[in-house]
Amino acid sequence: MEVDTETGLADKMKPTGTLEPEFNVDFLRIYYDKSFPYDLMFKWLSYFKVASAVDSEQDTVMLQSLREEDVKSEYFYNREFSFTLENDVYCRYLCFKSPEEFKETLVSRTPHKIDIGAVFNIPPKNHLSTEKKVFIPKDKEMVFDIDMTDYDNVRTCCEGAKVCSKCWAYMVCATKVLNQALTEDFGFKAMLWVFSGRRGIHCWIADDEARTMTNEMRSAVTEYMFLSAGNE
Repeated sequence: MEVDTETGLADKMKPTGTLEPEFNVDFLRIYYDKSFPYDLMFKWLSYFKVASAVDSEQDTVMLQSLREEDVKSEYFYNREFSFTLENDVYCRYLCFKSPEEFKETLVSRTPHKIDIGAVFNIPPKNHLSTEKKVFIPKDKEMVFDIDMTDYDNVRTCCEGAKVCSKCWAYMVCATKVLNQALTEDFGFKAMLWVFSGRRGIHCWIADDEARTMTNEMRSAVTEYMFLSAGNE
């Protein structure tokens, strides 16, 4: 998803004040049960790589295995999720066979935070059953994280995690600068700009070229983006 440079997503997402609502775990559980977009998340994070077509004998064997295990997408199943539970309990190497299993786990465990990780060559829950060097990440979206705290040395209205409509203008400017560089200089198209949930914006880049970049390539893009932002 691209951002309109005139009326971009950052403009529409700006907060209305600095008041933070009191956290309620019961409301969170209701949200996971009734409103969380499981099917859309599954479609996005599987990139249409689902067990639906048989193109060869090898595919037939693989898909039979997937059906036996109720795995609707091997690509989705091999993606690592991590949860931060109550009292900052951190759980890694989680993976899910289907959106239904994803929902069941979220409702029962009610994580306060969800992190989306890389797609590995095997289901992450099996990482201990193989050698560490064999457990390899294959795909991962490129993500840029812009935090309001990055502007604490120049904004005068708020500090820390507090955000108001006045200092949110920094987020709007940052979004427009990064969006222009990502689209015009690198040609990325599959971009999702989202409010991080507290104090900033995340940009998820899902183009095939971005998801398969090496760490060195990602570092080079990040450095270029940093220099581009500094020259604006």
